[in-house]
Amino acid sequence: MTADSQIMNYVVRMVVPMRREFGRSLDVQHFLHDLVYADQVLEEALRSQDPRLREYASYVQKTLHGPRTSAGSIPAGAKAHDAQETEKIARSTPPSENDDEAKTRILKRYTHGLR
Repeated sequence: MTADSQIMNYVVRMVVPMRREFGRSLDVQHFLHDLVYADQVLEEALRSQDPRLREYASYVQKTLHGPRTSAGSIPAGAKAHDAQETEKIARSTPPSENDDEAKTRILKRYTHGLR
């Protein structure tokens, strides 16, 4: 599950508790596309009496304002491996090559390593 779909999942879970406690009709599409609206909703949800709603809001706030992939969604070993591969490819590509040639080499290495 991607970070975007996780955010949407949590926002959808917030709809009913927001309506019950605050009488607020939460528009999920508007929330996902309007940062000001999202911040207003999250501020209100974080003041909730419902611990689940506060938890949802906290998660969405961290994920929405942080990097698109949350720390829990990608195993730590995978991140380290990807970083090592990226660094190795960057070091092995001569700086004299143009961008197209460099991209071709990187993509060739990537697809060659797939099983």
